[in-house]
Amino acid sequence: METYRCTGCGKIMETIPQCCAQDMVYNEDKNQLECYMGDNCGYLSLSELKCEECCKKLKQ
Repeated sequence: METYRCTGCGKIMETIPQCCAQDMVYNEDKNQLECYMGDNCGYLSLSELKCEECCKKLKQ
């Protein structure tokens, strides 16, 4: 099983990122897949995944 590390704080995310059950789109400008990480983070590339705590900090 692949592990995911938050690009905000470096913490290993033990739960599946929200994007795995949410909308995923192809960004033609960046030539990469992006997933929806919730209202706080919006769409992020798979290489920029953030944990829920870091997403909440971005919203503030």
